[in-house]
Amino acid sequence: MTSTATALLRRLHQQSQTEVMARARAQFHGSSEEFLTLADEYDTLAPRLRGRFLETLGLSSEDFESSQGTALSLAVSAETGRFLRNMVLSHRPARILELGSSCGVSTLYFAEALRTLGNGIVVATELDAAKCAQLRAHVSTAGVDAYVDLREGDVFETVAGLRGTFDMVFIDVWANTYLDLFTQTEHLLRPGSIVLADNMYTAEDAVRPYKQYLDGNPRFSTTTLDFESGVEFTVVVG
Repeated sequence: MTSTATALLRRLHQQSQTEVMARARAQFHGSSEEFLTLADEYDTLAPRLRGRFLETLGLSSEDFESSQGTALSLAVSAETGRFLRNMVLSHRPARILELGSSCGVSTLYFAEALRTLGNGIVVATELDAAKCAQLRAHVSTAGVDAYVDLREGDVFETVAGLRGTFDMVFIDVWANTYLDLFTQTEHLLRPGSIVLADNMYTAEDAVRPYKQYLDGNPRFSTTTLDFESGVEFTVVVG
């Protein structure tokens, strides 16, 4: 990864963390000392327990985005980003579909990996115009324009217009839309395609229909990876 991309991602991760902490503090009914204690406790929890922990505070990962005010960037963590990059380097996909790109942090990890490989494209999808503008700027700064195809607009409409197959899909949209969006995406998958879905722990209840669908369908082999927000790792077998 180039030094420019590394520095950009470091800044974007810090910005996202600052935004989330500020929004969480604004919604937390308690003292600053209590909030900091809970934040430390959250960091020490096993990933699979984090969603339930947020629920006990009356919060969820999606509350931060739906609150009034400027929408958060809600970037993937650095650890998840490195995982995505390594998945690309190992699987060597020609076409990646990113469902929910926000400001483009995960997009950068995908595109940087494709640049290392020397070919491939990530089709990034995002509804928010301001976030699309930021994504374009970040992609330009990192110098990975050739590896990113941004589709601005409603993700369901975008998916309906896609053709061909994708070797890898990353789902990181509103958790309660995972199943509906995935079923509209299935025809774009081939045997061997990989589907990664974030927030399986932090939005456990909302993503349960998606998880149950995968578990009950012999076309897919799936497991939840126990790190960060919980990533569902699915392979298309038929």
